[in-house]
Amino acid sequence: MSSETSYVMVTGASAGIGAEFARQYAAAGYNLVLTARRAEALEELAAQLRSRFAVDVEVIPADLLVEQDVARLVERLQQVERPVEILVNNAGFGLGKSFDAAPVERHLDQVDVLARVPLQLMHTAILTMLPRGRGRIINVASVAAFTPGGTYSAVKRFLVVASESAHLQYSGRGIHVTALCPGLTRSEFHDAMGQGEPRLPDFLWLSPQRVVAEGIAAVTAGKPICVPSLPYKLTVAAARVLPRRLVAAAIARTRDY
Repeated sequence: MSSETSYVMVTGASAGIGAEFARQYAAAGYNLVLTARRAEALEELAAQLRSRFAVDVEVIPADLLVEQDVARLVERLQQVERPVEILVNNAGFGLGKSFDAAPVERHLDQVDVLARVPLQLMHTAILTMLPRGRGRIINVASVAAFTPGGTYSAVKRFLVVASESAHLQYSGRGIHVTALCPGLTRSEFHDAMGQGEPRLPDFLWLSPQRVVAEGIAAVTAGKPICVPSLPYKLTVAAARVLPRRLVAAAIARTRDY
């Protein structure tokens, strides 16, 4: 696909992994559609990318818990004259509390933002990509998807299965879907929960640059699941065979619910 006429839509693009996706795709010459709740941060990033890489950057401030905002993203994905050929579902948040400590409404908000809306955007994107016979979708999940780590893990697991299923159905028709499953990554994720970062060894922390680079490489290569770094590949393998109680205790140390 030609980066000069193609657009990449990134949700949750105002910081962290989402902003890094925007930078790396802009550096490759792709035009961008950036969306997040924080309009000021989006506009600042957009200005930097336009100036540095001479690409077109559209900004759509949106709260994924507001139906009208989601409808605007769906409408943008449906545009034919400026096609979105790569969709990155990155927006999300953690609760940082045990299941009973957070109101049920916040758990349901997680289901909406981390599962329902990405599914809706992926479905819309695939419908627009099929007539063109090409397209890529990256759904940012987590290694938590392979552990019993509360609502967060549950919805991330949903995203992994939905991604793998879509990949199997549509890769033969030119559409590659990848579930990107990073471990702990330096970003604003824990700050947004009102918590400091877990005190864990440095080798367990990934940079957004590495996570994004591996995710882009994986979807380009047509891989349905990407787990960046050897320690986290081993973590996923161990999570499949260790007693679930031990796995749950380990994931709880990250306070990532």
